[in-house]
Amino acid sequence: SESRLVSATEETVSFKYRDYADNNRDKVMTLSCDEFLRRYLQHVLPKRFMRIRHYGFLANACRKRKLALIRSQESHIGKVEKLKTENVTLIPHWPCQHCKAGILRLIGVFQLYETTTKVERTS
Repeated sequence: SESRLVSATEETVSFKYRDYADNNRDKVMTLSCDEFLRRYLQHVLPKRFMRIRHYGFLANACRKRKLALIRSQESHIGKVEKLKTENVTLIPHWPCQHCKAGILRLIGVFQLYETTTKVERTS
């Protein structure tokens, strides 16, 4: 915002910013006009593009608190899901949404924070 501008000359622009890596301390950075404009224009969207703002649990006002709550509950949910999937022998299938003739089959489930090296087919 314009309130963060400290000074501007023919060659340089100085502005305030918050350094999150240094305990959220406010600092002043001085850049050449060309570099300042280059960085500033990275935030300008192309014509016909619309900025998407986060809402729900990703909203800035509650992100840390909600994500901590979700992660604390994730360990409990993961145990329940594993118990349910161990006893399942049926292979669910659905008609193809595009051609309505083929059959879509579930071949695997990915957990959110697990790395997967291979997918084993169930059919």
